[in-house]
Amino acid sequence: MPLSGWLCFFALLPAFSVQAMIADGLSATPVTLLLSAFAAGLVVAGIVAWWFVQQQRASQKAQQKVLRQLLADTRALVAVLDQDCQLLIASNVLEQLTQDQNLCHCMYFDPAAKQTAWQDIQQALQQQRSWQGEVWWQLKNDLVAVSLTITQSNNTAWPAARYLLVAQDITERKRADQQQLNNLTRDPLTSLPNRIMLEEQLASNIACCTNLYPTTALLLIKFNQLLGSEHSGTNHSSAKRIAQAAQGLRQSISPQFTVGRYSSDSFAILVAPHLCTSPVELPLNQLAHQVLLQINQFNIISKPSQVYASIGISRYPEDGTDASAIMHSAERAVLNAARSGTSQFCFADSRLQQHATEFLALQTELSKSLHQDDFIVYYQPQLSISSNRVVGYEALLRWHNPKRGIMQPQSFLALAEQSGMIITLDRLVFKQSCQQIKLWLQTNQLRGRVALNISVQHFQQVDFIEYLNGCLQDHKLQAEYFTLELDERIFQQPSANLHSRLSALNDLGFQLVLDNFGDGISSLTTLRQLPLHGVKIARSLINQMEQKEQQRNITASLIRLAGYLQLEVTASGIDNEMQAYLLHVMGCDKLQGNLFSKALPASEIPALLAKENKLIKKAAG
Repeated sequence: MPLSGWLCFFALLPAFSVQAMIADGLSATPVTLLLSAFAAGLVVAGIVAWWFVQQQRASQKAQQKVLRQLLADTRALVAVLDQDCQLLIASNVLEQLTQDQNLCHCMYFDPAAKQTAWQDIQQALQQQRSWQGEVWWQLKNDLVAVSLTITQSNNTAWPAARYLLVAQDITERKRADQQQLNNLTRDPLTSLPNRIMLEEQLASNIACCTNLYPTTALLLIKFNQLLGSEHSGTNHSSAKRIAQAAQGLRQSISPQFTVGRYSSDSFAILVAPHLCTSPVELPLNQLAHQVLLQINQFNIISKPSQVYASIGISRYPEDGTDASAIMHSAERAVLNAARSGTSQFCFADSRLQQHATEFLALQTELSKSLHQDDFIVYYQPQLSISSNRVVGYEALLRWHNPKRGIMQPQSFLALAEQSGMIITLDRLVFKQSCQQIKLWLQTNQLRGRVALNISVQHFQQVDFIEYLNGCLQDHKLQAEYFTLELDERIFQQPSANLHSRLSALNDLGFQLVLDNFGDGISSLTTLRQLPLHGVKIARSLINQMEQKEQQRNITASLIRLAGYLQLEVTASGIDNEMQAYLLHVMGCDKLQGNLFSKALPASEIPALLAKENKLIKKAAG
């Protein structure tokens, strides 16, 4: 029964009592008459209240009907949400878009970031009770940009209503703005960055240059047959060629390089600072050759053999101090390359041009020598002054080049790293060292461990540990005969993978040493947390130790630090008695360098061991 019905019922009870008294022959007293009048008043009041409620409900239903009709007719995105951001009532357009989605939880300032904007909007609502701005709705069937207004409500008449949301679809406008921006920064035909964008990116690359990566570069590529056609001479033919050339360039080089359209018949490649590794002419030389080799596969005309490109290469800071100067240097270089009439590249710096040609020839020779066993491992002894004995060796590779003679590692290792051949060389050194250790064990000539330099690329191979372990098993050797000298760049890997790999090597029995300690960014945390057994002092510190007091102090501090961490210290590159004496006083007992002996073929090691006491006395004197 409704509330008004109960009011009428309770109001009529006194009247019924009075009527009962009269029926029983009793006279009504003033009190009973008063109660009867009061009851009659309550009856009237109850009837009025009931009528009022019915009228109010009828009015609310009429208003809701009008509201729903308005929401059905409007094209606006309007909704009332509860405290959980669920729809209480919404326009038909919005209901169709959302399909019962939680609107607030699919709001993004940037959809690519995947970080909802609702938390930030809530904070604004708590302070100002309203928020207005632009967001993206990641709806089930579409991505919609809206201009949004949200108002927080405390309407007691509708307690469930918490937020009033009014939005306007601005997706088309946003897409038009993006297209306009693309037209300003990208070439409409190829969708590659245009010259304006290339210059901005080049300026950004220059700003990112550091002491560690001091160089960035630009390759300007000009085609001889890109505009114009063989027969028709139509603009359509030219546009097709340009699009094909752009696609061919993009597919032929790594995504880490930025490719853009520089002008009507030329493109540009930007090389970021971290890709310009030393010697810088080597990676640039390889990139230019890679592009030239792919030109004939672009198929931009019916006779690909008639297509050639000229490439001009300029670098920062040698060829210019800003983006504009670098671009002008590349333009001059590409004109010099175009004078040959065939596919050629030219450095803006003539000295690099000569070096590039030499590196290309050397790379061919290196690849050929890998299949001809032209590489031999030499061994440089490591001596302990305190024990007067040879306590180990470092395995050092020598290239017996048929044309150039015996070549030191510094002449070809950078080339090997850039070409990926360093992995094969590392494994060659390990295999030859295993064979030599087995022979020394049989003749009782092995002294301590043999140290091997491990490159970053080799360490990162999936089968790195598997290969080392397999090679040891093939030669029936233990890992305890080897020290692995690790390049500092290895320690810039993700810590979890690095720690697990080092732990696996440690468990096998390898001694692990950080190479070039003091010449990079190694931290105390790195030394303390990783399973290392020793460090090798950087040669750059030892070379200047006699002349510069600061270098002596740094070296002494590093040796003390390693001692605190219970790490063995080795110093290499010792060329004179003063260096040996200073290092011995500082507490470095394990020394290596030409002062004692240069790196020797294994066949000369027995003669060296026969006079090791003389070597120690010479150094001590």
